[in-house]
Amino acid sequence: MKVIHFTLESIGQAAREVSFLLKPGMPLLLYGEMGAGKTTLTKHIVLSLECCEEVTSPTFTIMQSYVTVLGTLWHIDLYRLDEHSTDELGLEELNKQDMMIVEWPERLRAKFFLTYTKATLKVLENGTRELVLEVVN
Repeated sequence: MKVIHFTLESIGQAAREVSFLLKPGMPLLLYGEMGAGKTTLTKHIVLSLECCEEVTSPTFTIMQSYVTVLGTLWHIDLYRLDEHSTDELGLEELNKQDMMIVEWPERLRAKFFLTYTKATLKVLENGTRELVLEVVN
């Protein structure tokens, strides 16, 4: 388990640390309350992988792909879906070949991915963010 503390001013460094964990077959499942900064962190992770595209929230499109120096990265936001709707996204296939960050993974069926990095983001009282990372098998 790894714990990273950061502010919005130092989010770039935190994003670089997280980007080293991304690889096909090991999705990053990003948990956190509304407003914790999941999309902002994801934006900085994508930027740290030298993507030149504008990173936007996929809340309405559900999925957005980005070409990075390490390959394709999918940013997936399941907030508006229920567990039955997630079956139609083809996440199993994407997970085999591309990197993936999934916001609101609570919407997935239990143990959808066999191996993943669980990332729990929360805002502390002083505005600092705490990101707890753990590999789940």
